[in-house]
Amino acid sequence: MVDAVVSFAVGKLGDALIGEAYFVAGVGDQVKGLRDELKRMLCFLKDADAKDRQGDERVRHWIKDIRDLAFDAEDVIETYILK
Repeated sequence: MVDAVVSFAVGKLGDALIGEAYFVAGVGDQVKGLRDELKRMLCFLKDADAKDRQGDERVRHWIKDIRDLAFDAEDVIETYILK
């Protein structure tokens, strides 16, 4: 459940953004890097979700931070797609 935002952002990057970004010099590698980072976040969130059930406050804080970053990345992706 905590990985829904990151999955959504990764999906958007994978389909719409990367193909278009290769036409802009230098942006393709940056977009690919963002996609890869979001995938790593998704893996972390899946692992952290199981640990969160154990009541670890640090894990809940990390999940919140990653979720916030994923929302920010999603906003940037949507802004780019709309332009």
